[in-house]
Amino acid sequence: MSKEQKKSSMRESTLSNIGSFLYDEGFKPCKITKAGILELVNLIADYYEEGVHLYPEVVITNDFNIFRTIPSRHFLINEAVLDIGGFKNAIKLCAPLATNGWIIFIEVKDDKIRFGLISTEMTETSLSLYKQAIENNEDEDHATLAYVRNLGQKVVELVGLKSRLVISLTLDDEKNILNNEISKLAQIISEGCSEDYKNKIEAFFEKVLNEAIKTGHGNLIGIVNDNEETILKLKESLNDGIYLSKPIDIGNYVKIAEEEKTNETSVALKAFSSILISMLNHDGITIISNKAKILGYHLFVKNNAKEQELIGGARTRAFEAMKKLDLNACFYRSQDGNIKYYNHE
Repeated sequence: MSKEQKKSSMRESTLSNIGSFLYDEGFKPCKITKAGILELVNLIADYYEEGVHLYPEVVITNDFNIFRTIPSRHFLINEAVLDIGGFKNAIKLCAPLATNGWIIFIEVKDDKIRFGLISTEMTETSLSLYKQAIENNEDEDHATLAYVRNLGQKVVELVGLKSRLVISLTLDDEKNILNNEISKLAQIISEGCSEDYKNKIEAFFEKVLNEAIKTGHGNLIGIVNDNEETILKLKESLNDGIYLSKPIDIGNYVKIAEEEKTNETSVALKAFSSILISMLNHDGITIISNKAKILGYHLFVKNNAKEQELIGGARTRAFEAMKKLDLNACFYRSQDGNIKYYNHE
C-alpha cells in the first residue's frame, strides 16, 4: 500500500508571504520583484564576503523620490533592465560598502532596476534611515517601502509602513531571534536622561548597539540605575575588571553635539562611540548607567562550582549570574547569534 507523500517547501511558503506583504504595502504587482526580494532574503540571512560576515540593510521602493523629504546623501551604482539578477548584483556590489550608516537602495520602476547606496546620517546624532523612513514615516498612503535587514542567525525582517514579516530560515526556536531587545536596551539606557534629549540619546545608542553586535563575536551588557549607592553595591559584587575613574558621559556628548552642531562635537561623539563599540566587543561585561554613562568594561562575575556544572559556556554562566545582580537589564549575545534579554520589571 503506497503512502501519501507530503511536500513542504520553505521557498514556496516564503515567496507567497512576500507576495502578500508587497500587496499590503501597495507595490505594483510584479513576479520579478517578489522573486528578487526572496533572493535578497536568502542572501542577507547569512552573508559573507571574502570570509567576513556582513549585515547589509536594503530599502526597496517603486519611486526613489519618496526620500526627497529626508536629508540624505546617495549615489547610484548601476541601472539595468529588471530581472532577478539585478537584485543579486545589488547585494554583491553594494554589501561591502553598506556599513557605517550606508544602506542599499533598490528602485523598481518602469521595468528597470536601479540600485546604489543612501545614508541619512548627516551628523552623528542623525536618526537612522530605518527610523526616518519606516518608524517615523506618516505617508503610508502614498509611499511604497520594503526594508530588509538581518535580525539574527538566518533570520530576516521584511518591514513596510503597514506590515511586517519575519522570515526564519532555520528551525531553531524563535526565542533566540534578535527582535526588539536592542530598542529595549536603548530605552533603559536613556530613561534617566533629560527629557529634551532622551529620544536622541535613545536613537543614538540603538545605532551604536546594533553596530557593535554586527561587528563583534559576542556581547554581555548590564544596565544599572545611576545612583551612587546602587553603583557602589554593584562594584562590590562585580569587582573583577575595569571601572573607569571618570565615567564616559555619552548622553552629555549627544546633548552637546545637538546643541552646538559643530564638526568638533560630532568628531568627539564619533570617537567615544568607537570606544564604546570596542568595549562592548571586549571579553567580559560592559556596564552602562541609565543616564547613558559608560561605567566599566571587561568585568567578570564569579560562579560557584555547582553553577558551572549546570550551565553552559562562560557567557551563558555570566548572564545567569548577572540576573542576580542589582541591574535594571541584562543582555547576552553568543558568538553563534543566540540572544538572551532580561530586565527587572
